[in-house]
Amino acid sequence: MRNLQIMIVEDEYRIRMGLERFISNQPQCAVIGTFANGQEALDEWRLGKKAEVVLTDIKMPIMDGLTLITELKEAGYTGEFLVLSGFDDFQYVQQALRNQVTDYLLKPIDRQQLQDRLQQLCEKKQEIENVRERESQKQEQLQLLRALSSENSLADTQWREIFPSGTYYTCRLQLQNFHQQKAKRDPVRFHQELSAVVRIFNAELSNQWSDSSFWWWWDQEQSFGLLVHTEEENPSIFIDHIAGTLSHRTFFKLTASLGQILHELELLPAAMEAEQMEIKLQPASAESQYTEVINADTQDILHTLRFSFKQFVFDNVDAALYKLKDELAAEQLDSVIALVQSTGIEMLYDVSKRLPVNDVNRMLQKLGRYTSQTIPAFELLQGFENWTKDLADMCIRLDQHSDRTAVERAKAFIHHHVQEAITIEQVAAHVYMNPTYFCAYFKKHTRETVLQYVTKQRLELAKRKLEDTDDKVTIISDSVGYHDHKYFSKLFKKHTGFAPSEYRRLRR
Repeated sequence: MRNLQIMIVEDEYRIRMGLERFISNQPQCAVIGTFANGQEALDEWRLGKKAEVVLTDIKMPIMDGLTLITELKEAGYTGEFLVLSGFDDFQYVQQALRNQVTDYLLKPIDRQQLQDRLQQLCEKKQEIENVRERESQKQEQLQLLRALSSENSLADTQWREIFPSGTYYTCRLQLQNFHQQKAKRDPVRFHQELSAVVRIFNAELSNQWSDSSFWWWWDQEQSFGLLVHTEEENPSIFIDHIAGTLSHRTFFKLTASLGQILHELELLPAAMEAEQMEIKLQPASAESQYTEVINADTQDILHTLRFSFKQFVFDNVDAALYKLKDELAAEQLDSVIALVQSTGIEMLYDVSKRLPVNDVNRMLQKLGRYTSQTIPAFELLQGFENWTKDLADMCIRLDQHSDRTAVERAKAFIHHHVQEAITIEQVAAHVYMNPTYFCAYFKKHTRETVLQYVTKQRLELAKRKLEDTDDKVTIISDSVGYHDHKYFSKLFKKHTGFAPSEYRRLRR
């Protein structure tokens, strides 16, 4: 912390010099000027002498201390005041206190009392600086979270260093009826309600976690993301409570994704993408709107289809699809569309945590195209049958890939592309898995994270190049996938104990 900047204003020379010597010897205190009256101090302040504390006597010639306080405040001074007074200055002290001075000290000055006051002011300054630093860091963290995407490569992970280590929970909340409310509400009322959502949400989070333990941000116009640094096993219960509170206290309907627990923060970009997909897969069920259409047989068929995808067991899918076509072929198109869309989305939701995100998105778009066409019900059902079989084939292929060889194939892919800006999504897609599912699978079988493995391979390659070539460190850094050369040097030293140039010198 920079020293506390103090101005001394005292008309008695002996007292003024004594105060200067005493304060200059206090830790974290610096006297930036001594003045014989208020006018001198005011003139110097206006010329740029920016003090944080003004220690002033009350009774002085030309301009007294109370006038100085008033003038400085009117001129924009926002620092602290310490007032010196005699026993006969009680009336002046009362006026000083009304001017909200920090404290007053009686003459003759008690040195211990003055020292205590200065220490308190230093601690107050330190706390203010700490708050500003935390706020600045939080803004930097939020800016980064807004910019994060699944395109972040496994070399571009230094952003994690501005976050505390440990376990995280991430989820997304969506204002489901945003556009409907915006269209029918008065603009002023609408934005007042939107502000209430922000205020209540932040207050609820602050009541549950410390301000430095959570981050939330508007991700789109109608949704926001949340990241919490917590060891709680199931924060989603509290998030559901918040969503319910907001839906009850405002005219917005909020839904929350299930959320994910992250033990490695480098998974956050992939998790955020998965959360966006999960929100897309959470429309209201159509069954409640068409209860008169769904007989018991149809309900059993739909249950069979959903159960198949939930359990990854597909023996009964073909028979269920055949029966569904037979049951719904003669029904009205609107009800068939609603049931097909609702069933498809629920099945897709059940497998979305394991399938690659791009495949889930592609299947969602494909379902949307099927259900947006004006075609006879039997054609729509045939399209839905083909779509369901494609989805089942994806899941079967995933099961076939989910064996121990998936780890070896992932490692081979990493070795082949270790010099490129590869992402977790690319590695996971190569073995046909969802990124978060793949990372948990990889760690289970290797006892290290994907990032740790990639980093180890890159640094081993860097070591060989430092030993066997005369290439510059910056060229080697680029060649192993680290385009931030300072970060490469820092990472290399962290893992080897030596800077790259020092390592080369010792190995030759």
